[in-house]
Amino acid sequence: MPVKKMDDRQQKFFTFLQKKQNAGQLFSREDVIAATGWEANTFKTYLNKRQISQFLVEVSANKFEAINTVGITLTEFKKRLSQSKHFQELGHKCKSNLAKALLKKSKDNMMLALELYNRPSLENKLDGFVMLFCTAWEQLLKAKLIERDGEHKIYEKVNGKKGLKRTIPLRVCLDRIYEQKNNIRRNIEIIADWRDEAVHLLMPEIQSIASRIFQSGVLNFSAEFESFAEVPFISSQHTGMLSLVGDFQLPPASLLKSLYGSAADQILELASQLEQDIEAADDITFAIPINVSLMYTQDQNGTQVILAKANGKKEDIENLKNVLMVEKAVNPEKSHPFTRSKLLSSVLEKLQKYDDVKLGRCLVYTAGAKPSLNTNCIDACIHKLKWKSNDNEYHHYIKVSDRHLYSMSAVDELVKRITENENFVREAKEKYNRRNKK
Repeated sequence: MPVKKMDDRQQKFFTFLQKKQNAGQLFSREDVIAATGWEANTFKTYLNKRQISQFLVEVSANKFEAINTVGITLTEFKKRLSQSKHFQELGHKCKSNLAKALLKKSKDNMMLALELYNRPSLENKLDGFVMLFCTAWEQLLKAKLIERDGEHKIYEKVNGKKGLKRTIPLRVCLDRIYEQKNNIRRNIEIIADWRDEAVHLLMPEIQSIASRIFQSGVLNFSAEFESFAEVPFISSQHTGMLSLVGDFQLPPASLLKSLYGSAADQILELASQLEQDIEAADDITFAIPINVSLMYTQDQNGTQVILAKANGKKEDIENLKNVLMVEKAVNPEKSHPFTRSKLLSSVLEKLQKYDDVKLGRCLVYTAGAKPSLNTNCIDACIHKLKWKSNDNEYHHYIKVSDRHLYSMSAVDELVKRITENENFVREAKEKYNRRNKK
């Protein structure tokens, strides 16, 4: 379709939607086709691929409502339409606006739960975590129920009293989504039980064992969220996993009694029962097994963290890889402390252990008759290794200050390349300088 003709139809679509939204009128697909001049299949394709879902929503069979068109310009409208072809917003697959809103709130509440739990200044963070965790799950499950069964299915039956309609509780949502013996359900239920009946027993001393339940719950949430929303729960710009506490023993009963009095017996009983449940389940979706280690792996974006069972069961490792990978948070100014000039001086310093004969074969620049490197040499080597194409083990770019930083690994790698391949610098400079002349 010619660009001018496509622009004309986008403008007609925008004008039509604005008119309908301002008037509060519903419309049919035939109305859209008549107003825009689209073919029926064109509208069907846009609708099925959710490319226009941010501007209209189907409220019933062939009845649509215009949204998000008031207060924006035609230019902004076209920009959002263009972006929607390449970017899926959170909730893009939801037909219900309520489901979309619940999905977004669900994500926010689980992120808040994680941020609260990982805050080092809080000694007892368990109370707040269980509240937010249960709220996030309830909102996610209600969004799923709405899309599957309709909005009316998340409300309790009206008992004749006036006022706000009450929605079904978390446990009813679980009944409608999961089988009774499903371990994802069991994980949520045990945390919901703590919220409702035992929040007074969630003392810091029990955190080591409770965190194993929490960790599995977050992994389950991430997998279920992405499966439903088709968007990752945690993006590559965030960190968000719990800090696993480890296999610490509970303090002696005498110490617990001195701290909590008669409640110490209940705390010990809760911990003992929890250990039995974890051992009996022996399933990652219920609780992280005690023989778990952190394992680091590489991808094109840098170092990431995954969880793996230490006993090396292949199926457990693969399950966890499929559930979630979380980028390890590192201060780039600590991991990549060298500017280009410092990188150059550090490489030269390490090259001093080689004699001049060796360096004369490896280096093409001289400083006072001594083989050396200059900034052009370093730039050429960096270009040859393509370090600046992304952030990686050797290079990190800070956009705010427009700085390229390099790591100690970059120093070692350059020294290795220069000394093992005596033509490395020469070839790098020839290619780099030819490119600059062009």
